[in-house]
Amino acid sequence: MSGDLIPVFPLNTPLLPGCKMPLQIFEQRYLDMVSSCMKAGTGFVVALLEPGSETREVIRPGETAQSTPPFYPLGTQAQIVDFGQRENGLLAITIEGSQRQDLSGIHQQADGLWLAQGEPRPESGQAGRAELEELTDLLDELMIVNGLSEYFGDELTGEQVMNYLIMLLPIPVPTKQQLIQCDDHQQRWTGLRRALTELVQSQSGSGH
Repeated sequence: MSGDLIPVFPLNTPLLPGCKMPLQIFEQRYLDMVSSCMKAGTGFVVALLEPGSETREVIRPGETAQSTPPFYPLGTQAQIVDFGQRENGLLAITIEGSQRQDLSGIHQQADGLWLAQGEPRPESGQAGRAELEELTDLLDELMIVNGLSEYFGDELTGEQVMNYLIMLLPIPVPTKQQLIQCDDHQQRWTGLRRALTELVQSQSGSGH
């Protein structure tokens, strides 16, 4: 997909390869995006919003398109794997992350939709399931809290366990993005373990 223009969906929660995420779609720009993707059988990129950038993500009446993207220029290609309508009438989709994409030529359309050129970013190494085994109970709890239990199964790979933890743990956004940017799975796991230690220490220090 290198060189093609890809729609970008900025979110407060990152999507990583091998992980699924439910989304509720209500903004017209994203309804149009989902419709186009489903008709063409293509996907879009989920990119993590930078802290404090939410107000720059929306075009309000009388405003022009933004020139500075509010999200990090490395996201994950998402494919729509399920869709339906919620009881509230809104469109619900489930997406699954495949490959990370370096984004360039980022620009915003008049309707507020972000577009970019994507360059697949390869990954290497392994995150062994054995060393992540101790964290599966934590992931199970996070899945329940976030309403994602249906996506959690016994057959998750070490990479999926690691990536879901990065998605769901309450660690700082810049730390999440640094972990996403790690091309080597072993380095990503080492960084995640360090972030977990810092999270536990911060919660202990605050009396939680």
